[in-house]
Amino acid sequence: MRAFVVGNYMNANFMCVERLPRPGESLAASRFFQEHGGKGLNLAVGLQRLGVRVDLLMAVGADGAGAAVKEYLAREGVGIHRVLMLGRTSGFGVGFIAADGSNFLVVHPGANALLTKDHVDEAFGLIAAADWVLAQFESLDPVVLRAFTWARRLGKRTCLNPSPWRRLDERILALTDVLVVNATEAAQLFARSPLADLTREEWVAQLPSLARQLGWGGVMLVITLGDQGSVALDQEGKAWCRPAYNIHQVDATGAGDAFGSGLVWALLRGLDLGKALEIGNACGALIAAREGILDGLPHPPDLEAFLAAAIPG
Repeated sequence: MRAFVVGNYMNANFMCVERLPRPGESLAASRFFQEHGGKGLNLAVGLQRLGVRVDLLMAVGADGAGAAVKEYLAREGVGIHRVLMLGRTSGFGVGFIAADGSNFLVVHPGANALLTKDHVDEAFGLIAAADWVLAQFESLDPVVLRAFTWARRLGKRTCLNPSPWRRLDERILALTDVLVVNATEAAQLFARSPLADLTREEWVAQLPSLARQLGWGGVMLVITLGDQGSVALDQEGKAWCRPAYNIHQVDATGAGDAFGSGLVWALLRGLDLGKALEIGNACGALIAAREGILDGLPHPPDLEAFLAAAIPG
């Protein structure tokens, strides 16, 4: 099993607060912690931990954070031949985490903004060797488009998580086999804001018609619903759903990235969509139930132990 991830890096800094601040308000943080971050980085490490051989295309700055993350990835076993030092400053992010687990994030792209489609072309051999090509929207459209164009020409599966949300380039959508969005992003995707408040059962009932209205022609359309679990539409038009697992949520940051790694790992193993959703939900729950992201991304024994003991909601 092998994957090529169009990634990004953020020097991630988190402050724990009693509640999220209101506009113009200053709050005292009860705790601060820092770790390597970025949606593409999380996805790559999550897949590698589960046993997928990952090659990562990513830009970092010529700074201490960039050097440190390359060392970290090498220890994890992720392929770093295309982790490129571009510019002076690595991506930088700040997150606020409230006592109830809610959060918000602000990021500056830094070196990530310097990654171009030419860098994708230089990684052609790694794309050719992969089974899947994955991307998210902390990477720029031209970079994602070029990677997915090569993937389609080479017969590889593609998976896109368009987060942070921006309007989807129709060319990228047409090249996407598996699209993974959360409920808020789905409401924007379908241009119907009330959708964000639907229950899991309502999503199952409406998803086929919504996909037809969108003109969706991919293999799987997946929507994560937080504490409701996840739903998906397969290529035959069948809607699937699986409940979330009962956990005490500490911080949901990174749970979507962990879900994506579990989903794709399951699909790479030939499991059906229902089981893939269960595994994705479990990986997301393992992250949401703790503080931080990278240390909690599971190896297969961790995942197996969780699934054996966990109770679906």
